[in-house]
Amino acid sequence: MPRFKRTAHRVSLTAMFASMTLLFLYLASILPTARMAMYFLSSVFIMGLVVEEEIALSFMMFGVVAGLSLLLMPNILRVVPYALFFGHYGIGKYFIEKRVRDKIVRYVLKLLYFNVALVLMYLLARQILVEDIINVGWPFWVLVVLAEVAFIVYDWVFTKVTSYYYNNIRRHLMRS
Repeated sequence: MPRFKRTAHRVSLTAMFASMTLLFLYLASILPTARMAMYFLSSVFIMGLVVEEEIALSFMMFGVVAGLSLLLMPNILRVVPYALFFGHYGIGKYFIEKRVRDKIVRYVLKLLYFNVALVLMYLLARQILVEDIINVGWPFWVLVVLAEVAFIVYDWVFTKVTSYYYNNIRRHLMRS
């Protein structure tokens, strides 16, 4: 059940979250450093709608932000990580954590979710970019393990940020 009392509140909060997401995607596109931090920050705003149980709005926000970022970003390749993983991870996390009670099974499913996105990004990058750009000199399995460790840290921080939003920020945004 959605927690918004007025439609205007729903629209304005969704627009605010979408604009903040676009801002951080833009920064990820133009900044030479801190790109992963910008992708992380772009991914957390959708969780605000998920926390409010506005799942349809969160899907809509993801679609609109992904579409607008393809039109507005100076480098559309920088949109790929958002479109294939960061943008919808909050929604996927919500469904996994809501439906699965066992913590180990939840982490296995979240790792599977991440690995599917990782494979899709790899295949897309391989089609678009030259093979030498992707080849960093380490065995592929080492890169996958490092990416999975980074994902576990990402998921933990994402959970902490969501909790902070719920306990500290939400009450200021949800005033009538």
